[in-house]
Amino acid sequence: MQITIFGASGKVGQQVAAKLLAENHTLVVLVHRSNPYANTSGVTTVSGSVTDGTAVAKAIEGSAAVISTLGSWGSPNKDVVSSGTELIITAMKARGVTRLITITGASAFYGQDKPTMPDKITRRLLKLVAPKILRDGEQHLALLEASDLNWTCLRSPVMTAAKQDAYRFQTKLPPLWAWVPRQAVAQAIVDQITATDNLGKAPVICHV
Repeated sequence: MQITIFGASGKVGQQVAAKLLAENHTLVVLVHRSNPYANTSGVTTVSGSVTDGTAVAKAIEGSAAVISTLGSWGSPNKDVVSSGTELIITAMKARGVTRLITITGASAFYGQDKPTMPDKITRRLLKLVAPKILRDGEQHLALLEASDLNWTCLRSPVMTAAKQDAYRFQTKLPPLWAWVPRQAVAQAIVDQITATDNLGKAPVICHV
């Protein structure tokens, strides 16, 4: 299967790519600055920015599924996830691609949440520290909900470097001190390509 990855140069994206290649998938990745896939068999690179609709569309052409591990922490406007998601959705619809898997932070709320008071407090704390990041994540979730794609967003607490593939999903929002191995997040993303139980949902991923 040909799969497109946005954010493939990041820590999560590189692990996702490695796992997919190990399963004999072929990949198309959009690279902006650094290109860790220059000599990687099975990977086609498209140069450009996720804010460039033409480059995004070119990267999606011919793929059966799309993965976004984009993050906004290092960007000047902190809106890469939402602005990129909007262009990704548009390009997918134009090309008849329906499966989209994304990630965002666990404190981002969406329509199916029933937040408790501790959840609201955690969100307020993040809003004080990183308001643009939170807004970006929630706007991207709103775009997913408004689309008619078969989307899944994995909401992750703080990621660690622990070498562990095991994970679990929950609908309950996690406490501020929750964590999950980055490797497990990558495995969960790969598993969602063929899974159907989280279509149109944004489960929280947790460590086991």
